[in-house]
Amino acid sequence: MVFEPIMKIQRADMPLRKIALFLILLLSLISFKVYASGKLSMDSPEVDSIILRGLHLVHADSTHEAVEQFKKLIDIFPQDPIGYFYVSASLQTMMDDFRNYSYLDEFNRYMNLAIQTAEEKKKKGNLSAYDYLYLGGAVGYRGIHKALTGNWFGAFVDGLKGKGYLEKALKLDPELYDVYYGLGTYHFWKSLKSKIFWWLPFVADKRQMGIDMIKLAIEKGKYAKEDAKFALVRIWVENKEYEKAFNMINKLQKKHPNKPFLLWFLGQVQLETGMYDEAVNTYLALLEALTSSPYYHPAGEVECRFFLARAYYEKKEFEKCSAQIDSILSFGKEAKRNKSIKEFIGKAKELKKRIRKESNTG
Repeated sequence: MVFEPIMKIQRADMPLRKIALFLILLLSLISFKVYASGKLSMDSPEVDSIILRGLHLVHADSTHEAVEQFKKLIDIFPQDPIGYFYVSASLQTMMDDFRNYSYLDEFNRYMNLAIQTAEEKKKKGNLSAYDYLYLGGAVGYRGIHKALTGNWFGAFVDGLKGKGYLEKALKLDPELYDVYYGLGTYHFWKSLKSKIFWWLPFVADKRQMGIDMIKLAIEKGKYAKEDAKFALVRIWVENKEYEKAFNMINKLQKKHPNKPFLLWFLGQVQLETGMYDEAVNTYLALLEALTSSPYYHPAGEVECRFFLARAYYEKKEFEKCSAQIDSILSFGKEAKRNKSIKEFIGKAKELKKRIRKESNTG
């Protein structure tokens, strides 16, 4: 038959096809094992892609998706701090933006794993510049949370440790410019808060040096560029350099129009500069962003409503101010379990007294 030779060729070719398929599968498995065992370098295109994608998701407030993305780094580097650090950093960003500290245990778990894996490698004497970067960052985060609980001395000690690790990263790789974000943040806030330790020897004011380091991270950093810009917003507001804060917020809002972090600080600047109409609009936008988010927490809503009430109070719109205060006071049950809510309920009650006083005298 005409087709018989063709059929014979096809049958004869089958073993070759099976061998080829086997080789393809074998190579795929080898590639997967190399990928999963951490033999990729930390500056490889594959790792670079994971980190940049994860950071994009963090900045878009898609925390759950960012965490899943960064867990790929844990699969690749289970004995290194990199993946654990990025997961904890993602959770820290979300908790700060949404005032949602119900994720604190998860954050602590990954932060501690970042520190533990790095310290295990440190015992063996084989920490890379990247390892020191992520170890310094994780210890720094631990210090931040000690400060939040009032443990200022512990925060100071962790800050000093983190700085030392970051400096070692820079010594190993002078072109690892992301380090300057962490170092700059440390120098600025340490100089600002060092007055707490009045009994320590004189500490030089290195705030400007810290700002210059953060700017260097923005200019030459690889992964920290955007976060360094957010850090400058916080610094400009702290320094009451409101024009610089406005300019940076406006630039960042072109990419992140409804990001709570920016709305918190924009509202604060508007309140402090007497832009009360604009502050009302900002806090209404923030309230919508908070209450519609999967990361919603009553603490964020209560704080936002308080500042919205403040803006209405400054506008002498006492009825609208009182409506926000009533909403805040309705969270009395939650205040028993949350220190922040309790604090803002107390402030709301004081504001209510001021309204009554002004209404009676008016």
